[in-house]
Amino acid sequence: MNDVQTAITVGVGDLKITQAPNELKTLLGSCIGVVLHDPINKIGGLLHVMLPKNNSNDLKITKYADTGLPFFIYQMVTHAGASRGALYAKIFGGAKMFETNGLFNIGESNEIEVRRILKEEGIRVVSAKTGGTKGYNILCDTETGEVTCRIFGEAIVIY
Repeated sequence: MNDVQTAITVGVGDLKITQAPNELKTLLGSCIGVVLHDPINKIGGLLHVMLPKNNSNDLKITKYADTGLPFFIYQMVTHAGASRGALYAKIFGGAKMFETNGLFNIGESNEIEVRRILKEEGIRVVSAKTGGTKGYNILCDTETGEVTCRIFGEAIVIY
């Protein structure tokens, strides 16, 4: 077993899954970062959701909550060896980064779709930090499942 900790960066619309002692990190604005963690097998994953629904038949399914989140759960259980019954979620981001004069709030829409799918899949959300108007920097510890969250210009908080 590898005891060297590595911080793996997850890009926009991307998905990464790893085992302890590795960490997963990303930057978020209106996107939602979905962390799934299996505390028994010490497996963690991070999905960087860009949009709520794939209405364009885009082949990069991990950019979208409706296609990426079911795929993420499948990958965690089938390929990474996570126990489905042990999985829980933490969600971050969904900021309103741009003023749209009351029109479509992409961050809020992303969060609504992510929560709907997690509920449908029977995966509980144990903590969340969403909304606001500033970007997020998150770092997930796959050993403990703790997520360090820093909203730009604010103090660091652990979830």
